[in-house]
Amino acid sequence: MATLQKIRNRGVFIGIIIGGALLAFIAGDALKSGGSLLTNSRNEMAEIAGESVNIRDFQNRFNHNLEVTKLMSGQSSIPSDQMDKIKEQVWQQMVQEIVMNREYDELGISLTSQELWDMVSGNNIDPTIRQLFTGENGQFDKDNVVRTLKQLISAPDGTPQKAYWLNIEEQLIAQRTLVKYNTLIAKGLYIPAAYAKNMAGNGSKKVSFDYVVKSYNSISDSTVNVTAEEIKAYYKENKELFKQGESRKIDYVPFNIEPSTDDYKYTEKWIADMKADFTAEENVAQFLELNSDTKLNTYYFAKGENSNKELDAFMFGGSKGDVFGPYDEKDAYKLAKISDIKMMADSVKARHILIRPVNGDFKAAEAKADSLKQLISKGANFAELAKTNSDDQGSAVNGGDLGWFTQGRMVPEFNNAAFSSNKNEVKIVTTQFGAHLIQVVDLSKAVKKVQVAVLDRKVEASQKTFQAAYAAARKFAGENQDRDAFFKAISEQNLTRRVANLKKDTKLIPGLENSRDLVRAAYKTENIESVLLNNDNSAVFEFGEKFVVAILSDIKEEGFASINDVQASIEREVRKNKKADMIIASMAKNSAGAQSLLSIAQKENLEVKNAADVSFQSFQIPGAGIEPNVIANASNTEKGKISAPIKGNQGVYMILVNDVKEDALTEDAIEVFKSRMNQNYQYRTNYQSMQVLRENANIDDKRYKFY
Repeated sequence: MATLQKIRNRGVFIGIIIGGALLAFIAGDALKSGGSLLTNSRNEMAEIAGESVNIRDFQNRFNHNLEVTKLMSGQSSIPSDQMDKIKEQVWQQMVQEIVMNREYDELGISLTSQELWDMVSGNNIDPTIRQLFTGENGQFDKDNVVRTLKQLISAPDGTPQKAYWLNIEEQLIAQRTLVKYNTLIAKGLYIPAAYAKNMAGNGSKKVSFDYVVKSYNSISDSTVNVTAEEIKAYYKENKELFKQGESRKIDYVPFNIEPSTDDYKYTEKWIADMKADFTAEENVAQFLELNSDTKLNTYYFAKGENSNKELDAFMFGGSKGDVFGPYDEKDAYKLAKISDIKMMADSVKARHILIRPVNGDFKAAEAKADSLKQLISKGANFAELAKTNSDDQGSAVNGGDLGWFTQGRMVPEFNNAAFSSNKNEVKIVTTQFGAHLIQVVDLSKAVKKVQVAVLDRKVEASQKTFQAAYAAARKFAGENQDRDAFFKAISEQNLTRRVANLKKDTKLIPGLENSRDLVRAAYKTENIESVLLNNDNSAVFEFGEKFVVAILSDIKEEGFASINDVQASIEREVRKNKKADMIIASMAKNSAGAQSLLSIAQKENLEVKNAADVSFQSFQIPGAGIEPNVIANASNTEKGKISAPIKGNQGVYMILVNDVKEDALTEDAIEVFKSRMNQNYQYRTNYQSMQVLRENANIDDKRYKFY
């Protein structure tokens, strides 16, 4: 414990030295030409609570997390989508640290080294540590924790294991400190007994009622006029409803790079010219590897199984080595050669033992599989070995039994081994999952099956076609630099116009692959109605099989939407309110002196419906939809009394409560309800407190400049 504390103290000491060196470096630069300050401004990735975040700091942390991820996963490279997730995680961590550290400092919240030790090897082991150091017997090994820490302390700085452990410590500290903060807030929550009793009472009360509803759609929109003054008044009174995040709108024209007629002719001729060589070639797998867009499909087809009927007829009417084609299919030209004909089972019943490689060691897995095979050859029971050795737990409990399966259901290596086996033959085959010991225990009746090798070449746009599409896009961009010319040219040339609304963090524009660069260009441009430029200062962007020319059409800043942007929605809401007033007036008139809901329904030409066992906490009315105002009124309306007209979401309602059921409200029931409310509020508090702190931090996110 003392040694670990020394390392932590040393870490703080090193941090102070590095911090001082950086301060001296920055001050020195500032006293020179001032150039580094400008560089720092250019490198600013964000501002959080007045604190500048440098892109280099972010990138360093990202690189660190990336290496930790590689270490944990055993991967040498990480897919791009996973890297994006890691970047987002790093960003969220940095935001939380900066925002929360201010709160922690102000409130005096911290985590001592003794507390961290207690979480790692004391009396309150953190679940993460417990999981890492729980042995095969299911018991937590505290001694192993101590041994590991001693090894890490003596290990050189920068080793992967040490970096991994320090990363775990950082996460433990951040998590436990946040728990302290949330607990502090939770302790300040209080639910008065009277409030809990009232809410519990509402929850225990259920009402059944008849109702009529007159839909807003029963009045034509054309009969209800909405004035500009009414729209302005609604906007002013309900401005909070129209908060919006920042966004940018672009209009763009795609110029598709599509194969020309000449490209189709070229590909067809290429396939035709290959027919003689393909026919003569004996090693079709190698030939396809060198010349075809797709490799050899080792699948054996039964008659009628191939979707191409002409090819199917050829396969079962020809001999091995015969070639069919050329023929076109799915924008490709093809030749098909009968590569093998066999009598094969349609399906097999098999069992297996899977040995997964430890740390990617497939040779060790194969060696273990081979030793098990030797045991089976000497009389050992396959099923018993599967139960005790197979890493496929789903089949291991059944002695490795996989049941019956047809061709193509398993991965190719497993499939080929199974369907080329004799009954009860034991084989070893290696797949992506590990080493398999396979035994086919039964086969269906053998039928004629054909393997066909397909040489295919997809029709692709030639360089000439590519250049023609680029020239068209470049010409359009060069001649239409402003909004009016842009849209006029689209109309005159009968081009396709697309629209995209973008956020700073938009990763992909639908229909445009890897289109992040276009989003960044939209946010680098401040001039509305100007053509966007890429990193090469060109107005032509390339995304997969498309060239794109785009114009920035609109910029929406964070805040409140303009009245023009929300005019249509306001008009609908004002019109709905006016319809509600009209319906309420009509219902009030027709319900005067009415003795039943049926008589009101007849005057209004409506149908009486029923809702049973609706409580104050119900989400919706069966058959009517989400109507909280109607539910609230039903819960508080006197039994046997017709209500006044009630404005709802879908229309105006009138109700008649027929039955009221109330469960006995005991002190225990109230306490249970109060406890449930406490849990709900604490959960909301944990989330909402962070949201409020983030909002108050005035985060200026500039990641779009770099990623």
